[in-house]
Amino acid sequence: MPFGLSGAAPNFQRAIDIILKPVIGRFVLVYMDDVIITSPSFKDHLDHLTQVFTLLRDAGLTLNKEKCHFARDKLKYLGLIISKEGIETDNKKIRAITEMKPPKNNREVSKFLGMTGWYQKFIPRYADICEPLYQLKKKGAKFNWSGEAQDSFDQIKRTLTEAPILQLPNFSEQFNLFTDASGVGIGAVLQQNQKPIAFASRTLNKAERNYTVTERECLAVIWPLNKFKTYFGPLP
Repeated sequence: MPFGLSGAAPNFQRAIDIILKPVIGRFVLVYMDDVIITSPSFKDHLDHLTQVFTLLRDAGLTLNKEKCHFARDKLKYLGLIISKEGIETDNKKIRAITEMKPPKNNREVSKFLGMTGWYQKFIPRYADICEPLYQLKKKGAKFNWSGEAQDSFDQIKRTLTEAPILQLPNFSEQFNLFTDASGVGIGAVLQQNQKPIAFASRTLNKAERNYTVTERECLAVIWPLNKFKTYFGPLP
């Protein structure tokens, strides 16, 4: 590798993407050395396993059987629990967040937001709730842990403990998108059969906060349509 071990991770990811290209997106998901194979039935699963094993063998790769799990109906993946019921948070990861003490400086605020940001698709109006914490991260902002910041901190932790199970999308059925806008942010929830698939939100920038109510509501429709274009297709 031209840059030594500093380039090991992206080069390995690229190699796996090339090796498993024929099956990625069909029934395989890959992140680094984590390969997930999803199948509608056990018979299909055996066939999918055979295809993946063949591709890996032909590329000269071997698997550590101690780290392999087969025919599971539930698994942990990147801080999530995935099963046929849907996607839910990993209680162990959530406990690490809920046990965090209030931040004492801007760096600790960034750490908290980084940890909770991974789970924001489980939290309605995440950006609105985090607005007081975002203010502490602004360049040149003096750290001042206010009552509003504490309320935001507590609400995010409380909401994570009550996070819903997100449904797995069914592309043969209709998707519904519900949106909303406030003075500081916009948000949306993607649903199917009245069950959430994902929540999304972001804060408004300085110019957008000067928009009229109608303009903000329009933005609240356009932004999530682009974000969820996998489900609705790109805007014309």
